[in-house]
Amino acid sequence: MKRRTVASLVAYSSLLTTWAFAQPEAPAPAAAPQPPASAEVDAAPKVDEAAAVLAPAPGGLTADTFAERTVASSHTVRAKLAELDASRARLNETTAQFFPRLTGKASYTRLSKVESGLGGALVGAQNPGPLGVGPCPGNPAAQCVLDSGGVPVGAASFSFPSLQNMYALSASLTVPISDYVLRLSNASAGASANRRAAELAVKAEKLKVRSDAQALYYDWLRAKARVAVAEKSLERTRARVKDAKPAYQLGVITKADLMRLEALAVSTEQVALEAKTFRDLAERQMAILMGDKKTKTFQVGEDVNAPRRPIPGELDDLTDEALSKRLELRALTEASRATRLAAKALKVGAYPRLDAFGDVTYANPNQRFFPQEEKWKATWSAGLVATWNVTDVFIVGSQSSQLDATARSLESQRNALSDGIRQEVAAHYLSRQKSEGALTSARRGVAASEEAYRVAVDLYRVGKATTTEVIEAETDLLAARLSEINARIELRIADVRLRHAVGRDVP
Repeated sequence: MKRRTVASLVAYSSLLTTWAFAQPEAPAPAAAPQPPASAEVDAAPKVDEAAAVLAPAPGGLTADTFAERTVASSHTVRAKLAELDASRARLNETTAQFFPRLTGKASYTRLSKVESGLGGALVGAQNPGPLGVGPCPGNPAAQCVLDSGGVPVGAASFSFPSLQNMYALSASLTVPISDYVLRLSNASAGASANRRAAELAVKAEKLKVRSDAQALYYDWLRAKARVAVAEKSLERTRARVKDAKPAYQLGVITKADLMRLEALAVSTEQVALEAKTFRDLAERQMAILMGDKKTKTFQVGEDVNAPRRPIPGELDDLTDEALSKRLELRALTEASRATRLAAKALKVGAYPRLDAFGDVTYANPNQRFFPQEEKWKATWSAGLVATWNVTDVFIVGSQSSQLDATARSLESQRNALSDGIRQEVAAHYLSRQKSEGALTSARRGVAASEEAYRVAVDLYRVGKATTTEVIEAETDLLAARLSEINARIELRIADVRLRHAVGRDVP
C-alpha cells in the first residue's frame, strides 16, 4: 500500500498548525459581551474516537485472517506453484532418461518382384563320394555320370523364391551403461536441488504476500481511525462556526475571526475527505486481494492496543538470524547448486559412451533364415556398442559454459540479496525503534494538546483567549491525534516487517 496519502495527511495537519500560528491575533475587545459558549463544543473532548472505531467486533476481520485469505487467492503464489509443478516434472523427466530404453516396432513391407535365378542347372548326387562314368542303369549302351553308389547323377534348374510381402515384429532394449557411471548422480542431484529451490520459492512468496497483506490491514485501520478523528474535529469546528455567526452579528467577534473558523472547517473537511479516500481505496484493495468480486465494508476484528509480540535481539544478532533463515537465500543457493550439477552432468556428453543392447525379431519371412520361406520365425541378438561423437565435444563445452555462467549469476544475485536483507533488517529495526519513541512522544503530545485545548476553551469562554488561540488549539489537537494514530499503526507495521525481514515468520 502506498504511504503517500498517509504522509500527505500528516503534512497537511502540520500545514494547518503552521497556518494557524501565522495568523495575526485579533485584539480581545475590552469590556465586550462574552462570546456564546456551547457545552457540546467547548468542552475538551474526552472520548478517544480512534479507540472507538478500532474496537474489535465479534467475527471481525483480523490481520492473520486477511493474510490467509490473501495468500489463498494470490496470483503470484499460484505462479510459484506452477513453477514448482514444472520442477517436479523435470525431476521425473531426468529420472526417466536413465531408464533402459525399450523400443517396439511392427512393420509391413511390399517388395518389388526380382529374378533370383543363377542360370544353368544344379547337379546332385544321391550318394557321397567321387563321381565316375559308366553304363547307364536300364540302358547299358549309354554312358552316364554315376555317383559312388552307381546311381546316375541328375541335374535340375536352380532359383530362389521371390517373396514380395514382408511382416516383422521387433523389440529392442538399450541400457546406457556409461550414463549410470558418469551422469546419473549429478543429474538426479541437480534435478532434486532445482525442485527444492522451487519449493523454497513458493514458501518465500507466501510469507512475502502474508506480510504485505498484514501491512495493508494496518494501513486500513490507520485510515479508519483518521476518518473518525478528522470527522469529530470537523464536527466541533462546524459547531463553533455555527455559534460564531450570531456572535459576529452581536459584534463579539470580528469578521476575520469568523473567516478563520470557516477556513479551519474547510481545511479539516479536506483532511477528512483524504482519509475517507484512503480508507475506501484500502477496502477495495483488500477485497481484490481476497478474491471478492464486490467491495465490502469490513469489521475490525483485531485489538491494536493489545500487547505486541516481542522481537528480542540486537541488530547484529537479528541480521545473522535473517541470513540463516530467509528462504529466498536458501532458494538461490539451491538454484545455483542445481545449475552447477547440471553443468557437470552435461560435460560427460563429450566422453565416449557405452551401451548394451538386445534385439528380438519375429518376422515372415525372417531374413536370418535361408532360403526365405513364408513362415513366422524368431531370432535374437545382444551386444555392446561404444560410440563417440567428436562434434559433441564442442557443443557440450559451450552448453556447460553457459550453465556455469548462469550459476555464477545466481551466486551474485544471492550476494546482492544478502546485502539487501542486511539493509532491510536494519531499516525495519530502526523504524521500529523510531516508532516506539514516536508513539511515546505522540501520547504525551495528545495529553498536552487536550489540556491546551481545554485551557484555550476555558479562557475563550471568559473572553481571555482569541479565536486564533482556539483555532490553534483545535489544529494542534487534530495533528496530535493523527500523529498518535500514525505512530501506533507504524509500530504494528514495523513489527510485521521486522519479523518477516529476520525470518521469524518462517514456520
